[in-house]
Amino acid sequence: MPIYETVFVLDPSLDDKTIQKEIKKVEDLITDNKGEVLKTDKWGKKRFTYPIKKRHEGYYTLVLFEGEGKIPKELERAYKLNESCLRYLTVVSEEEAKPIVAEEKEEKTQEDELTVS
Repeated sequence: MPIYETVFVLDPSLDDKTIQKEIKKVEDLITDNKGEVLKTDKWGKKRFTYPIKKRHEGYYTLVLFEGEGKIPKELERAYKLNESCLRYLTVVSEEEAKPIVAEEKEEKTQEDELTVS
């Protein structure tokens, strides 16, 4: 199955709990459509170069996932219906995602070992 990256920008005026719910909705949509979330990277609030929907900043999130070709269409539909989503982009990833995810888990294990010692 192909590996995809989706980046979406949420309204920064949302509280942290609501932002987490919106991210969880995207992850659930992927898993409900027989996809697998490989990595979720929360970039946080970033300032825009130009205003988008009268906002000057947004909360960025990247989700790396593996799944069938229908998932990006479902994500796009969900993003369009979500008023909190200011922008989004889903592309086929050029990277080999599984080795990246495995390396991150290995690094985290090494960090945990260092803090325990």
